[in-house]
Amino acid sequence: MEIRLPFGREKNKIMKLDSHIPPEALGECMHNGQVYVLIDDSVKNGGLNHRLKDPVVGVLRYGFFWQTIPFLDLIILDENYRNKGFGTKMMDKWESDMKIMGYSHVMTSTQADESAYIFYEKRGYKKAGGFFPPMQDAEEIIYVKEL
Repeated sequence: MEIRLPFGREKNKIMKLDSHIPPEALGECMHNGQVYVLIDDSVKNGGLNHRLKDPVVGVLRYGFFWQTIPFLDLIILDENYRNKGFGTKMMDKWESDMKIMGYSHVMTSTQADESAYIFYEKRGYKKAGGFFPPMQDAEEIIYVKEL
């Protein structure tokens, strides 16, 4: 398993997991180094999930809140890789890189009716507020973590 920045040729593979933004925006995020991928090289050799056709099994994408605070937009794993510690490893890598880059805090959010808050709170994220986005029934809860 490897966590790294993606290669441009992996964009279509990434879009299979992250269909939340237009391809052009994803390309820009990739160009800016704001996407990490979880790679399972053993997929090619019949590894953990030999039914997959490519080794991109996880995506972490971030942007910036107020153009100054790293904001985790998305972390998603192929369902066969969930609850095995890979999401934690991706977050560890991202948070470590953000600290190395000189950031003192990171942020994220999740809908109040989703269970992702458990994952974030276990990682030390603290609730900082919430709001109701247009066309979303549940409150969006904002989380902050000091690095």
